[in-house]
Amino acid sequence: MMNNQIKKDAVVGHPINHSKSPAIHQCFADEFGLNIMYEKIDINPEHFVDKIHVLRNQNYLGLNITLPFKADAFAMCDEVTATSRMTGSVNTLTFIDGKIYGDTTDGIGIVRDLDAKKIVIKDSHLAILGAGGASNGVMFDIINAGPKSITLANRTKTKADDMVNKWDSFAKGNGVELRVIELHAFDVRGYDLVINGTSSALIDGSSPIADHLFQSETVYYDMTYGVETRFMLNAKNKGAQYFDGLGMLIGQAAASFSIWHKLQPNLHLAAKALEVGL
Repeated sequence: MMNNQIKKDAVVGHPINHSKSPAIHQCFADEFGLNIMYEKIDINPEHFVDKIHVLRNQNYLGLNITLPFKADAFAMCDEVTATSRMTGSVNTLTFIDGKIYGDTTDGIGIVRDLDAKKIVIKDSHLAILGAGGASNGVMFDIINAGPKSITLANRTKTKADDMVNKWDSFAKGNGVELRVIELHAFDVRGYDLVINGTSSALIDGSSPIADHLFQSETVYYDMTYGVETRFMLNAKNKGAQYFDGLGMLIGQAAASFSIWHKLQPNLHLAAKALEVGL
């Protein structure tokens, strides 16, 4: 039975037209018979803080935050989770009694997606390509999933070193070894899973690692979704398992939905709906 009380949520970013979040959240709402209004809102970066306060005063339950505002959103929160505090960013805002609460669900999204695809992180050797915001945003949950080692491969080693220094204590406390290598020297041999957190496909259509380095024994995961990147195509040509980031998007959306509505959606239902063109 449909609950007729309209609940308002939204995703904000710049640009935002490409976002699949409204379709995903509508799937979740339909599953539980909720009457929601989930919008895409493009915000001029100069007016971000003011606009968030306006939306809070318009009785939105919460907002998903995407590029380029995750650090800005973190800065304006009254309280944040331990995950957000370590990543220094949020992708989920919740408005309660005039206060703004921040969380980040990107890491939950990728871990849940890999688990659904039967890709085991625990005791694995994995590599993350890139040391920017996308990679940093998933570190907490990937470390918590218990791999033996995580290698950060980045174009500039100093940036990867900074990221390792940030996460090293937490990783050691969880029995995870962190390593650093420059991207040009990276070789996939010996890795169970390679996660692409770079934006190379969006910038020039390239792969962050050379085509000839791909091998069939490794699993490849690209955080990008909606396009078969050169990274994924190389994995496909080697007969390897490879995945895009749509499942991660659905997983992080489900975690946000759960924070706002106290319900846990079925990820498979949303994935099937998107496959048929919702």
